[in-house]
Order: sequence, then C-alpha cells, then structure tokens
Amino acid sequence: MNIGEKIKRIRQHRRMTQKELGELVDLSANRIAQYEMGYRVPKKPLPNQIAEALRVSPLALSDGGNGPANDILEQLFWLDEEQPGVIRLVPTERGTARYNANPNLALHYDDNDNWPPRSPVAMWFDDTILDDFLRDWAAVQQKLLSAEITQEDYFEWKIMWPDSADTVEKCGTKT
Repeated sequence: MNIGEKIKRIRQHRRMTQKELGELVDLSANRIAQYEMGYRVPKKPLPNQIAEALRVSPLALSDGGNGPANDILEQLFWLDEEQPGVIRLVPTERGTARYNANPNLALHYDDNDNWPPRSPVAMWFDDTILDDFLRDWAAVQQKLLSAEITQEDYFEWKIMWPDSADTVEKCGTKT
C-alpha cells in the first residue's frame, strides 16, 4: 500500500474530507487528491504533518526505515487491512514436551472451527520487542473476533501503534 492509499484510508476512517485535511496542512484539496491517487508523493516533512493532522502515529504513513521491528509490524498491519483475516494471531501456551525432543520439530495444536483445513505454519521471533507487540496485537485481534471491539476500534489501534501498544486492555473503550 502506498502512502497515498494510506492517507485516503485513514482520512476516510476519520470521516474527514480532502478539503478539511488540506486546510490542516495548508494544502489544497486537489493536492491531497493527487497524493491519494498516487500522482504525487508528499516530500518530507509533509508526511509527519499529515500524520499529525490525521491524529495517527507517523509510522502509519511510513514507507519504512524506522527499524526492522517497526517496519515489519507496519507492513503486517497494512496487509491485514488490504486482506482482512489473512493474518491470524494465536497466543500459545507452554506444553510439557520439549520442542527439540520432538523428532519432527512440530508444534501441536488443538483443532477447532477457526483453524484452516490444513495445519498452519507457526512463526515466532526471538526478539522481545517483536514478540511483545505481536502478543499485544493477538490480544486486540481476539477482542475483534469476539466482538468486544469494532472493526473501527481495531483499525484505530493499528494506526496509533506503537502508542496504542500500552492500551491493549483499554482497546475499544472510551476514556
């Protein structure tokens, strides 16, 4: 997803017109439309000003270069927006069997109707920051799936990340 598509998606989420966004960053509605259609790309520091006007983390509009963990998570967030449901996060529980003692090095899971018809591939990161953020994301995604929060709340959590990482428990509640 390019920056223009991100701006448009977030602007619409905020129920803001191109004119309103343009006024907040001293640009015409036409210029905002050009960014959203991909005819032009905002030059620095404009993406940060647009992020501030849209009340989102600057990372939400970023094309990368924010560090490997941040870049990976932002790419995954936008993939989740483009193809809802393609990323399923499942918290794990430590079992009694040792992974390396398992001859085929497979993880085992309890099947239910939410699993795909084939065994999924699991991935984890030996990185505390990534692991913690993925754990938080899994908790927010579970709230969405159990209808504790709306799709809008879910999107809001992602576009406010990493600031929202500390608000997993409060996600979807008005404070």
